[in-house]
Amino acid sequence: MNKLNKLKSFFTKERLKSFLHVCLGVLIVAFAYTFFLKPNDLVIGGVSGIGVMVKSEEYVWLDSAMMFAINMGLLVIALIFIGKDFFMKTIIGSLAYPIFTFILEYVYEFLQQFEKIIVDENGNEIAVKLFDFANLDLMLVIIFSSIIMGYGLGYAMKHGGSTGGTEVGQVIFYEKFHFPYSLTLYILDGAVILIGFFVLRQTLDLLFYEVIFAIVSGMIMDIVIFGGLNKRGVYIISDKCDEIKQILLDDFERGVTSIKVVGEYSKAEKNMLMCLLSSIEYNKLRDIIGKVDPNAFYFCVRASEVRGLGFSYDE
Repeated sequence: MNKLNKLKSFFTKERLKSFLHVCLGVLIVAFAYTFFLKPNDLVIGGVSGIGVMVKSEEYVWLDSAMMFAINMGLLVIALIFIGKDFFMKTIIGSLAYPIFTFILEYVYEFLQQFEKIIVDENGNEIAVKLFDFANLDLMLVIIFSSIIMGYGLGYAMKHGGSTGGTEVGQVIFYEKFHFPYSLTLYILDGAVILIGFFVLRQTLDLLFYEVIFAIVSGMIMDIVIFGGLNKRGVYIISDKCDEIKQILLDDFERGVTSIKVVGEYSKAEKNMLMCLLSSIEYNKLRDIIGKVDPNAFYFCVRASEVRGLGFSYDE
């Protein structure tokens, strides 16, 4: 009975919801790997890069099995040296990623049988695959795959998960050797990219494409993780501060802070209102301020991250 209660207390509604979000993010990452990176031999670091290096046309499951084995080995090491908290946080994505890639690999193989017949300039009929991801323009592959994978990674990490691999190594190096996360990321992913460059005998063009991929996917990941919490900080100085404040409190239902300020030219003391809003709310407020006090002075700054009541959680 105690074990049953422990399971119920662990698998709460919120935790299960978080697991589903992590799995969705990992599924998006697995899609980018299976449909874009693997067919085009793009080694972008981490376990995905190792998967590309060991892929086999005869054994389509080989790269998934390799990624699963690496993730499990790293998880065991993390459990021993880091602890169960990090283990529990990472295990869902580490297990789901190779499983999703395994399933999507067969979906990809299934889609390869769909063809259409085209006629060339000599009148010959040629069968062309409808889902031929291996022969797409490489720049298009880099752009789309980096956006898709960056979004998937960011989505999973935003909900407390990851795909394992490099992140496990980052935490281990930080905890045991005090290496900065960014340095460890460059070392691990850079090593995988360089190994792939020599193992697969890639061209310099492809190597540079892989570097572009790493930069773009990292930018997209940051946007997904922090962009949803991006807000506008508005500072307003007006002779009708009380009226504007009441609108913010009643109509926008946002907290407002009043700050005593002094204009150094006029030496006049006034109130300045500070309020955090969404971008849409700020656009509405701008019109309202123009109607209430056309002479009001106000400016807006972008807040890179806002957490708290009304933003990251509701009352």
